[in-house]
Amino acid sequence: MQKRTELLVRGIRGGVLVVLPDLPWYQQRDMLISRIQSQERFFKGGRIALDLGQTEWSEANLDKLLRDLADEGICLRAVLSSSDVTLESARAFGLPSKIEGDELPRPMKAEPESAERFVWVDRPLDAAEKLVVDGSLTLLSDLPEKAEVICSGSALIWGWLDGMLRAGCSGAPESSIRVLRMGSGTIFLGGERVEIPRKLRKEKGIMITKIDGAIHVVASGIK
Repeated sequence: MQKRTELLVRGIRGGVLVVLPDLPWYQQRDMLISRIQSQERFFKGGRIALDLGQTEWSEANLDKLLRDLADEGICLRAVLSSSDVTLESARAFGLPSKIEGDELPRPMKAEPESAERFVWVDRPLDAAEKLVVDGSLTLLSDLPEKAEVICSGSALIWGWLDGMLRAGCSGAPESSIRVLRMGSGTIFLGGERVEIPRKLRKEKGIMITKIDGAIHVVASGIK
C-alpha cells in the first residue's frame, strides 16, 4: 500500500479534525501551518484537533506548535496519536487525546464528563514560567512579562498582566477572562487575540467575554 503524503481536513462537531501523514514532526508542522495560512478565512479563530499518527512530538516541539497556532488565531482542542511520546507531551499541556461525541478514525470508549476543574495559584510566578492548567484558573499574583499562562477554561488574574495569557482553549462559550490590571501583556480567548482599548488599559479591572463569536471587553467596575 502506498504511504499517504497529503493532509486531510474533516469536519467534526465544534471544529475540524486535521489528519497529518506519518512524516517527521517538523514536516507535519510546516504542512499544517502552510495549509492554515493558505486557507486563513476557513481556519481563523477556529478550534482544531490534530491526528499526528505515529510521529513522535516532544514537549518542546509541541510547545512551539501551540505558539505558532496562537499566532494564527487558532486554539488546539485535542491531540490524537498512536505515539506514547506524543500523548505524554500533549498531557503536559492539558490537551485531551479524545474528542467525546465526535466520529473519529479510531474506536473510542465513551467516558462520563467530569466536573470542571478550578485551580488557585497564590504564589508569584517566575519571570519566564509557563503555567498550564486543565480547567479554570485564579492567579492571585502578577503575570510577569516573559511568563505564560495557558488554561482550558476561564481565567482571573488578580494582579498586573504583562505576560501572555491564553484562556478558553477548550472552546467552551462560557469561558471568560477577568484582569485586575492590564499592563503590556497579550491575551487570547478561545484562540482569538483580544485587543484591549487604550482607555480600558487604565481601568482597575476589565472583563473579557465572547458572545455569539464576538469578543467583548468592558470595565468590571472595581474600585
